[in-house]
Amino acid sequence: MKKKTLLFVLIASIIFVLLVGNTHRILPAENDPCQTDFTHKGHIDELPMFHCIGHTEYEVNTEEKGLLRVKKWDHIHSWMTLEWHLEQGFTREHSLDLLTNSNN
Repeated sequence: MKKKTLLFVLIASIIFVLLVGNTHRILPAENDPCQTDFTHKGHIDELPMFHCIGHTEYEVNTEEKGLLRVKKWDHIHSWMTLEWHLEQGFTREHSLDLLTNSNN
């Protein structure tokens, strides 16, 4: 009986960890800010487990509005190239500054 209980707890724990670590793949997009984060759009399945827990997108430049509010990225994904920044509407100068000064 103890072995069955232990096995059940182990399996339930593994399933729980998998669910928690993959909320960005399980939850509907409208209930998950990580999926609606514009730095993740089109790349949700490329995010690693637990990426969206405690996720912050960027440091804010409080004096600016729009894309200029992005002072520094919290992290840069592989798809966040100079071309990606330009496609999102960032200026070339701002894009290069973000790519140089942000955390990887």
